[in-house]
Amino acid sequence: MIGYFIEYVSLVIIVLPLLIACIAMHIGAGVHSSLILRDLGVPLGLIMAFTGFLGIVQNASDPSAFGPATGIMLLALLYGGMLASVGYFWGFRTEGVANLTLTLIEIKWWAPSISIMTFLVILGWFMEEAAGLSAFFYPIPFSVSAATAFIALLISNRQNFLQALSQSFLLSAMINVLIGIIYYYNDEIGKGLKIGLLGIVYAQIAYIYLYFLSFKLGDPKKLDPQLMNWHWLEVSGFVIFMFLAPVSLAEHGFNFEDDKKEEILELRIQALEKKLDLLSQQTTQ
Repeated sequence: MIGYFIEYVSLVIIVLPLLIACIAMHIGAGVHSSLILRDLGVPLGLIMAFTGFLGIVQNASDPSAFGPATGIMLLALLYGGMLASVGYFWGFRTEGVANLTLTLIEIKWWAPSISIMTFLVILGWFMEEAAGLSAFFYPIPFSVSAATAFIALLISNRQNFLQALSQSFLLSAMINVLIGIIYYYNDEIGKGLKIGLLGIVYAQIAYIYLYFLSFKLGDPKKLDPQLMNWHWLEVSGFVIFMFLAPVSLAEHGFNFEDDKKEEILELRIQALEKKLDLLSQQTTQ
């Protein structure tokens, strides 16, 4: 029973980037570790969860694998959520230190750079292992995400570009989810699923990148990370219930298998009928 809640790959890809970010940002930027855990536990868990799920579903030939795949997906989110909770409650104990604001000059560029590079390297490795990097590039969600961010930067002023970009990432995730649902209910289930999930993955990758840069470019509080985490959970929860219900996916897979079996049986029946016709012709002769 306990084994259902232990998955070492999910644990490593969540803990390792957060641990390195905590160390780097503490040494090079004076940021308390509770802030990193609190602000990034949920987004990182969601990214790894949806990435792993897409990889498993893409490579799964057995429909019965959809259920366990969903369980593994939710473990990454569970680990990220637990670390975010640790950071949240830890912040109460170290409130004076955790909320200390440093000047931009005191923050070293190498701290957010190492944090970003570690996150991208681990994510790239995980994507390659899951299904190959090329499987995680899809033009529709990528174009929507890029266009939304560009419009936000174009319209907003320079003083509020951090908030504008942060909100544009959330908006692009919502738009991609809606586009995915439209495809989903027009019987393009695979395409709709990929657009919806990758839309969230792209948006949260950009959000984490922006979060680290905000320590050097401005004030990370302007991103309102705690509120953003709730919004990410709301969008992702909607996706999970709309797209990733294991029973629905399994039923779709089994229906597909049944259709294939039915087609094979029809071909066999046609072949047998031809043989019977030949036999009947031979007997009459």
